[in-house]
Amino acid sequence: MKTSVGRRAFSKRTKKGARSPPAVPRQVKVHQVINDLFDLFDHLGIDVEKPVLRAHAHKKLDRVLHPLYPYASALGELLTTWHQDSAYLDDLGNPRRIKIEGRRPSLASLAKSLVPSLKLNYLVAELARLGAITITGDEAQVNMRSFPAYEDKDLAIEHTLTSLDGFIRTLRHNLDSAPSNSDQLFHRIAQRSDFDIREIPALKIRAKRHGQAFLESFDNWLIRKSADKTAKSVGRYKKTKVSIGVYVSLAEPK
Repeated sequence: MKTSVGRRAFSKRTKKGARSPPAVPRQVKVHQVINDLFDLFDHLGIDVEKPVLRAHAHKKLDRVLHPLYPYASALGELLTTWHQDSAYLDDLGNPRRIKIEGRRPSLASLAKSLVPSLKLNYLVAELARLGAITITGDEAQVNMRSFPAYEDKDLAIEHTLTSLDGFIRTLRHNLDSAPSNSDQLFHRIAQRSDFDIREIPALKIRAKRHGQAFLESFDNWLIRKSADKTAKSVGRYKKTKVSIGVYVSLAEPK
């Protein structure tokens, strides 16, 4: 399990009290992950020769990904909100079919609050392409509550780089903090070295089931604690991106 904290962002309000649109999300570059990893080794006192990457090498490593993919985190929030906000739920508490355009509740209102810089038609087409939503006439039905990171190769690359970047930052943060310091980020691992390989399918099912329930409970809590909901004044307030993840790691069988 890992927790990572991304860069801080500040939200400015206009004279009328409306928030300015968030900046375009930072795309994690390959060379940045490499540099962060070697900085971590250096911090640990591990002597590893760091490769010298010239400018042209950076360009080779850091190919430009699909323009939608830096927004994957925000799109995940959009899908989650659709599953949690009462305005988007039916009488049984399930996400309901909503209008694509129009006033809240609509896909346009969700997009405006979470990904305002993406054109609605483009967003709808891409979400449908990835199977996240189904379009029927002028309405949309959500099919999943999290963005399908591994349904698309380029999206999988972006997700992997972002996850590596966050995990490295978490480890580095904890190394820089005293063990008893309350500023430490949570990072624990449950592991066995003598696990029966025949039980791996059951492990995957268990991790998916309980991990999903764990993450959904945090989805609810994070939404309740969002700066937009907890701000007590119209003035400026600080925001930061936080991530909580669950993963399973398997070694080669002996």
